[in-house]
Amino acid sequence: MAFLELQDLHTHFYSKSRGLSSQSAEIVKAVDGVSLEIQKGEILGLVGESGCGKSTLSRTIMQLQKATSGKVILDGQDLSTLPKKQIRMRRLDFQMIFQDPYASLNPRMTIFSTLAEAICQRHPTLKKSNTLSQSVADLMATVGLDSRHMKKYPHEFSGGQRQRIAIARALAPEPKLIIADEPVSALDVSIQSQILNLLLDLRDQLNLTMIFISHDLSVVRYISDKIAVMFAGKIKEYGEAETVFHHPTHSYTKKLLSAIPHLKITAS
Repeated sequence: MAFLELQDLHTHFYSKSRGLSSQSAEIVKAVDGVSLEIQKGEILGLVGESGCGKSTLSRTIMQLQKATSGKVILDGQDLSTLPKKQIRMRRLDFQMIFQDPYASLNPRMTIFSTLAEAICQRHPTLKKSNTLSQSVADLMATVGLDSRHMKKYPHEFSGGQRQRIAIARALAPEPKLIIADEPVSALDVSIQSQILNLLLDLRDQLNLTMIFISHDLSVVRYISDKIAVMFAGKIKEYGEAETVFHHPTHSYTKKLLSAIPHLKITAS
């Protein structure tokens, strides 16, 4: 049985377009019949251009956006049938890393407060425990941060450090699934490689399952076991990362691959 299974998932939005004499409803099919299976410990790279539905799909999996139809089955349980209260409890098992860590971190909270709050969601008894500071320090060390800075605020860190904090916050409730939505696109290339290597190490250490969302096929190839190519709300191609990269079958995948810049050195 797959750890995460999407069955004919649809997420539609309705907007009213006003004409000269009448009003009509327009349906935007952001996610249009997506079916996927992800095995435990696997990293799925979800790639496609802006507006193809990647982020809407991730929000639907996270149950932040209600699906129009279809199923999201995590570890044998259909999340789409759960009431809101149970979803809040179940969400400890699946967390999200957002593109902009500065926007996703509360600027009024220290790093200690941010991580301690997330840790206590899974372990509420630690809230009044003397070991909470050590738990925060251990979590910071896991993502390569110095615990001496836990009393600082987000604006006192670099972009790469803030993304490590965001990763630590996602790890704090001890989730089984991580959805990373463009987590390196706002970072310098040298920092991107550090974050990608960190995510790979965490997958191996914690046996995490991940969905890594990006518009950059070269980045997705580096981190992913399998790749799903999305266009206009549909999955156009799916397979092993190296197979999709070297032997694409869909014309859209070929166009994405042709857009990857290549360094050409000519003799002078």
